[in-house]
Amino acid sequence: MQRVAARTDPGKKRQHNEDAMAAMPEQGIYVVADGVGGRAAGEVAAAICVDAFRAAASTIAERVSNFNAGPTLEARNSVLLAMDDACQTASRRIYETAETEGKAGMTTTLVAAVFASGTAFLCHVGDSRAYLVRQQALHQLTEDHSMVNELVRSGKMTLVEARASRHRHVITRAVGLYPTVQPSLAAVDLVAGDRFVLCSDGLSDVVTDDIIAARGSLESLDAGAEGLLQAALDKGGPDNVTIILIDPSGAEPLDEAASRAKLLETLFLFKDMPYAQRLQVSRIMQEHYFAPGDELIAAGSSERRMYIMLEGEVRVERDNLELATLTAGEHFGELSLIDHGPRSATIRACEFGSAVSVGAEDLESFVKEEPVLGGELLWKLLNVMGQRLRRTNERLASVQGGVR
Repeated sequence: MQRVAARTDPGKKRQHNEDAMAAMPEQGIYVVADGVGGRAAGEVAAAICVDAFRAAASTIAERVSNFNAGPTLEARNSVLLAMDDACQTASRRIYETAETEGKAGMTTTLVAAVFASGTAFLCHVGDSRAYLVRQQALHQLTEDHSMVNELVRSGKMTLVEARASRHRHVITRAVGLYPTVQPSLAAVDLVAGDRFVLCSDGLSDVVTDDIIAARGSLESLDAGAEGLLQAALDKGGPDNVTIILIDPSGAEPLDEAASRAKLLETLFLFKDMPYAQRLQVSRIMQEHYFAPGDELIAAGSSERRMYIMLEGEVRVERDNLELATLTAGEHFGELSLIDHGPRSATIRACEFGSAVSVGAEDLESFVKEEPVLGGELLWKLLNVMGQRLRRTNERLASVQGGVR
């Protein structure tokens, strides 16, 4: 079971707290919701959102149990789907309540975390945040669904300008604005000593990253949570402040997880991509382990999946002839993501190793769910295909020149 500490305060300018939270250590489920809407409507929206996750706790816990028994891509996505379902239920109930009770505009942000053996699952809408404190360094695990963040991503605004903008609280996604909502979903591998901070923007807006990292790292969870709350109040406490500080269990040794994370950072798909975006993309990636002689791809198969090597070596064969060898960081099968034709070669392992893959259907779904980030992925793939085509043309030109 995880250790947890939580704190909340309505802020010095408010009569009541429009935040709501739930900590369910037995199921490994934690939720923070920051309500939006006047006349206490935000408080109602946040409470409905948290209640939806409480009602879904047994289903989520069952999916986590299945994941613990066999951490496959399907089991991992099943946990995320259960969190998405809870989010959809919350959005529908908030929307219907706003309609029937005359509280139009009543919505809430959401950040939820579910912990399994060695993995944290995240569901996020709006500008409440999840942070990871690892070895006293802070990593923001969620990207704000806000107007200023979209401007920062497009290069039209700097981070400094975003913090000072009068539009910084304008969110582009909210639970309850419509009967359905598109949350951002992600999964992150746990490392021994990790701490997670779930919070409303009452903390993240006014407290700097270095203070969140320092107080989130304190040995005592209660002291850490109290210190984070006090840091927000010391800055004037202009908004609701809600914090859940979690020390998860079931983490793996630091060296193994850190090594794998470092490998993933070097992949062309993740180049120049912020930590939170890498987490979102990694949820559609499947990990594979292979032994010498194992066949990753068979010539003539119709599997639509791109592979990226993490470690080891494989060879590309056609008609029993070796065409090439591939090692860590290299990739194959990207054309299959857009082409339905059969595979032209066999990929066989030369030694023990591992790879990650992305399937065409998973990529297509991701692009629909996250069009901006999905578009960036497609552009990276197009760039890689363009580079390969250029190299092929150069080789053809060289051969033709030699014939002459």
